[in-house]
Amino acid sequence: MRNDFQLKIGISSGWWEEAHRLVPAYVQCIIDAGATPVVFPVTDNEQILNNLLDMVDGLLLTGGGDIDPKYWGEELMPQSGKPCALRDEFDLALVRLARQRCMPVLGICRGMQAMNIEFGGDIYQDIYTQIESELLPHSQGDQPRSEVAHIVELAPGSLIAKVMGRQEVGVNTFHHQSLRKIAPLCRAVGFAPDSIVEAIEVPGYKMIGVQWHPENLYKEHPEQKALFDWLMEEAEIYGHARRLHRESPVVDTHTDTPMVWTETTDLGVRQNPEDVKVDFVKMQDGDVALTFMVAYLPQVALEDEDYKQKAQEAHDVAVETFVRLREQVDRYPEKVQFNTQITEIKPQSVNVCFGLENGFALAGDIRNVEKFYDMGVRYITLCHNGDNDLCDSARGNNTHGGLSDFGREVIREMNRLGMMVDVSHAADTTIEQAIEYSTQPIIATHTSAKALCDHPRNMSDELIVKLAKSGGRIHVCLYNYFLAKDGRADINTICDHIDHMVKLVGSEYVGIGSDFDGGGGVLGCNDSSELINITMELIRRGYSDEEVKNIMGEGFVKYYSKI
Repeated sequence: MRNDFQLKIGISSGWWEEAHRLVPAYVQCIIDAGATPVVFPVTDNEQILNNLLDMVDGLLLTGGGDIDPKYWGEELMPQSGKPCALRDEFDLALVRLARQRCMPVLGICRGMQAMNIEFGGDIYQDIYTQIESELLPHSQGDQPRSEVAHIVELAPGSLIAKVMGRQEVGVNTFHHQSLRKIAPLCRAVGFAPDSIVEAIEVPGYKMIGVQWHPENLYKEHPEQKALFDWLMEEAEIYGHARRLHRESPVVDTHTDTPMVWTETTDLGVRQNPEDVKVDFVKMQDGDVALTFMVAYLPQVALEDEDYKQKAQEAHDVAVETFVRLREQVDRYPEKVQFNTQITEIKPQSVNVCFGLENGFALAGDIRNVEKFYDMGVRYITLCHNGDNDLCDSARGNNTHGGLSDFGREVIREMNRLGMMVDVSHAADTTIEQAIEYSTQPIIATHTSAKALCDHPRNMSDELIVKLAKSGGRIHVCLYNYFLAKDGRADINTICDHIDHMVKLVGSEYVGIGSDFDGGGGVLGCNDSSELINITMELIRRGYSDEEVKNIMGEGFVKYYSKI
């Protein structure tokens, strides 16, 4: 058992009779688990809540009164208790803010209901009124809270079944409200014999909710202590990961955010992650120090009779994109900096740099390399899907047999200026020749391992080794179909690719290029704020602090110092 109390767990207060209230059992269960409880006062001030969450490594959401049905569009029923608007806002905000940080959460009773409501589900206001089938009595009356009232069946393969080490668990019961529609983000994983939902979890995140009260059971029913042990274990990993992110710069070398923005998109304000996965607020949430935002230009067939004209149009679009991106960054000097001095990037700062995805936008003019460099572009992806006038693509027709003469000239100019040569999307022949021709180490900013997912866009073990031996780097792309042939990827899949590459060449040559807003993003790592979930999984897998720092950004900064 932990006994140093270094971990800190936030506990949400209740609110009765215009006073902060908390049942002592919630505090004691955290102390008995070996952590320091930090009791959060009820408030709807998000700045205060963010400050409180900054102090802790995990969150325990406690039980209490009924939640106002206005949150799911219903009128208050006579059977419902009088809701407390302040506590409702408090609990729902805590759920939202904790998820934005990828913080581990255990929700108990009302806490579970708040999770489901915040994520888009709803609840029965009164199960006995709203459910016609016969129900168990879900109130123990005078029966002690430390006694079991009924059995809950846990879903096979669920996180909670793994945590508790069983398929059935005895629980107490004290509620007349219960989950009805399960939120899209959540999964129902525990059921009473009358089918009432007794447990949920949030796939891809470390969030579990239970309808019963384990804080009253764990002393006499040791299996219940597993829930608090789980919260401690995840809080320890989360705290460790957060410390690494604040000690060492986290870098994402490829995002396509300009592809998805509209005239009204404002990157200084938190955007819906379904629309925009990278903004300055999400970067701050995840302690992401540097993100490369790229201007992506789709490829026109080389044989197209209007190729030169369309290349010039692509050039103009790229210029406009970088101008608009710079305007977005410069609008928020208190939140973000435009920074091309990559070796000087500091952790706990938010910085943006530019990349050009597709040398097609050079429009055949070598002078445009320096033009884009002067605009703040620090790498050019030589090609995209299709051969261009620089080189052959992984999805091309072997037009040049690798690099063209113009492609070699472009690399020579990039070497002179100190721009990174990005071979993501390039054919194997192009990559091999770029490694040999470039006088500086090159990079694949968003490419995964072909040995694990046989896709033309991925890189073979042989090429990964050649790249690393030349001092270059490969950054795992988080696009589902580059990670798994069936497209069913998650955090574990990402880290499997990292494992494979690290075993081949070492952590100093491996990084992350998310491809967010360009198709990248998987369950549990779907925007900038969630990159910390990769860090946490690497810690679970036994990576050292030095290895994690290399992979998450420090190794890239060292690499760039050689450009």
